Formats: sequence, structure tokens, C-alpha cells
Amino acid sequence: MQSITTLIIDDEKPSRQAIRHLLSKDRDVLVVGEAMDGETAVEMIRNLRPMLVFLDVEMPMLSGMEVLGRVPESERPEVIFVTAYENYARGAFDLYAVDYVMKPFSDSRFATALDRAKRRIVDRSLAGPEEAVRALISYFQEAGISSKEAATGPSQGYSRLIVKADGQLHFLNQREIRWVQAQGDYVKIHVKGHGLLVRMTMGKAAQLLDPAVFLRIRKSAIVNLAYVRRVKQTQGANRGMELDDGTMIPIGASYRDVVGELR
Repeated sequence: MQSITTLIIDDEKPSRQAIRHLLSKDRDVLVVGEAMDGETAVEMIRNLRPMLVFLDVEMPMLSGMEVLGRVPESERPEVIFVTAYENYARGAFDLYAVDYVMKPFSDSRFATALDRAKRRIVDRSLAGPEEAVRALISYFQEAGISSKEAATGPSQGYSRLIVKADGQLHFLNQREIRWVQAQGDYVKIHVKGHGLLVRMTMGKAAQLLDPAVFLRIRKSAIVNLAYVRRVKQTQGANRGMELDDGTMIPIGASYRDVVGELR
């Protein structure tokens, strides 16, 4: 039998190690790589063309759903979702009969999901699972559920922001983020004493940050209102937000009404 090439995608190292360990017991499976974030996952799926992927639902940059959305249907492998949450994601997986394992997963539950995937791959009957995955992605899109909510449920997940910078994952408490600044294809996340350069759009940053705490005051700047000392006149009719460390951030003309609503 041809080896089932498999890719492990999970931002948590212990989870990747656990999956790899369980897969090592199956002689039919060949692990061809691991990824710890969504952007890398898309590249590896398209380049390595694995037959099977263990895909974490919540990851930095892109969620598991967003990863699949960026891979053409003709290139999508068999997928077993990995999740630590029991709300939206689990209910949707059950509804669409898509294979998944819950963290921490038992050996028996893992084996059941793997056996199902192997049978579909061997039988080349991927049409059914592909339809289910496509329907699952559509479900989240049509329901208006964000990638963060799909993984953690509503009004959760804002306590920390997971980003990749300098080749490492950083787990940031959102309350400690002072402001976010656009820098080309990157954003600079300013925390006390230093900044992290992260490959991310400002639009994506705005989605991930708690709207009750952060406010976008210009196309290139999002501020944490907890660190704003005052709004002051800068030049002519222009105004800016002064942070408690003296940093002055000009307010964009098209964002003046948003700032005015704070009164």
C-alpha cells in the first residue's frame, strides 16, 4: 500500500508531538511536515500535496477554516480537524459529519478518526468529505461567524493575541498592547519598551483586537484607549491622540467622526 503522506498543522508544540507520536504507530502513514501557523500551512499544503492533514482550528494569522479557504478545492487533502473548544466548531463538525478530535484526545478517538480518513483515501471516495468541508466553510461564512468565534465562541478569545515575529510565536495580553502601526506589508505592535513586527494587514489586526478596548484612528494606526492621555490640537484643525508616554498619533480626517463619538 502507498504511504499516506500526512501534514500536521497546529500552533501548539505538545499537540504536534502527540499527533506525530500516535501516527508513528501506523505503518501506512508518512508524516511529511509540520506547520505552526496558517500562512505556512497554506504554502506547505500547496507545495507538498499531502493526502491527509491534521488541522488545528485556531492558529495565528489564519484559522483552520481560512487555511482551507485559501487552498483550491482540487488541491484540498483529506482533513481531520483538531480543536480544544466544544462550542460552535464542535456543533458544526457534528452537523456536517466532518472528522475532528478534541484536545486532549484519547488514543481510541484519534484511531477512529484516522481509520475513517484512511478508508476514504484508499477507496478514493473523497467527494463526500470534500462536499462536507465545503459546506462547513460556507456555514461559518454565511452565519457571519469570525475565525476567532468559530474556534472560541462569542465574546471570548480577546484576552490574548498570538502572533509570529522574529521566527517565534508571541502570546500577547491585549491589555498590554499600546497601539498598532502599519508598516508596509507588516504591522508593528507596540508594547511597553519594544515593538514586534508582524506580517499582517491592519484590517486583520482590527478583527483580532477587542473593539471595546481598541479604536482605529487612522488608516495606519489602532490605539488602546486605556493608554490615551488626551486628544489635542496639533496643527490647524488637525487633532491627535497623545498616549501616556508622550507618543502623539495624528487622527485621520476620515476617522474624526469615530473619535468624536467617544464624547
